Amino acid sequence: MTSVAHSTRPDRYRISFILTPKAGLSLEEFNNYWVEHHIPLLLSLPIVKKNLIKYERFHIDTPTTTSLSQHFTGEAPAPFGGVAIFESDTLEKLLEIFEDEEYKRLILPDAEVFVDSSKAQILAGHYTTVTDA
Repeated sequence: MTSVAHSTRPDRYRISFILTPKAGLSLEEFNNYWVEHHIPLLLSLPIVKKNLIKYERFHIDTPTTTSLSQHFTGEAPAPFGGVAIFESDTLEKLLEIFEDEEYKRLILPDAEVFVDSSKAQILAGHYTTVTDA
């Protein structure tokens, strides 16, 4: 068996939120609201400016995801609309964002406009790069 070199960044921590659009919203409406309203509001918060190193948004290609899901699993894909990825130096700095009073007052209610939070999936940890060609 061949050994694979990999690099884990212990100096960075990520939390990924896999999001489902709120019932009644099209994927286009979900994405438009996320990009045009929610992200600018999030990035305007002082605690986010202070603690967040990187925010990435993974846009799901629905036709390709459906095709691949059928190919590999024989099932329809889960109805996710996208992934929000928060990155900081430590888990504690990310938790400070989520516990911030302004975040709770502005961001959480705004997310409920376009996200079905009951169907969100959350992954937390360190990313490992295996290849970066």
